[in-house]
Amino acid sequence: MGGIIVVIMVVFISVMVRKVAAVALRLTGLDKPTAEFQALSALTGTGFTTRESELVLEHPKRRQIISILMIIGNAGTVAVIAGLVSSFVTVTSVWAVLRFGILVVALYLIYKIATHTRITRVLSRKIEKRLKDRFKLQRRAIGKVLDTGDGYGVAEITLDERSPSVGKTLATSELGKKKFLVLAIERQDENIPVARGNHKLHAGDILICYGSFEEMGEIG
Repeated sequence: MGGIIVVIMVVFISVMVRKVAAVALRLTGLDKPTAEFQALSALTGTGFTTRESELVLEHPKRRQIISILMIIGNAGTVAVIAGLVSSFVTVTSVWAVLRFGILVVALYLIYKIATHTRITRVLSRKIEKRLKDRFKLQRRAIGKVLDTGDGYGVAEITLDERSPSVGKTLATSELGKKKFLVLAIERQDENIPVARGNHKLHAGDILICYGSFEEMGEIG
């Protein structure tokens, strides 16, 4: 029975590790679907597409997160195999069926918890807060709209309230030193279809930009 417990614990821990890693990857500037897919791919060792490999390799923090996931994933695979072997190989058929039933029920419950919308939303917020407090990370909110290749394209950037650009005009902010152009600004009470240097930036502004995805990911 100890082997079954090990398998259940490893699966549960893997689910939690994937959730933490996905949030951490989102804080580096990846959108939610890409962050979650990359975390799952690294943890299970299934690999990435060419484009997603570039997204990881070009960013040191992402490489670090993915490397940790790969190590944990390999260790978890070994633990699961060992637990399954010890639980089913040396027992009678009746006990094997019972243990298999317990395993299926436990995995189903973990799946339901991991995919429950409200639980995952609350958990993500708590993880994000802890990561920000512990590692001084700040969300880099960038949503890709159009990828033109070679790391360039159109994206939406949401300005965080702690961004040094907040309160400054577009011309005097740090944005003018980056490898991208701010094309338009969207905010709750108005839309600015053509952004100019004298427009003042507010917390929560959504900037429509064209340029380097890497440098856009550094703004928040």
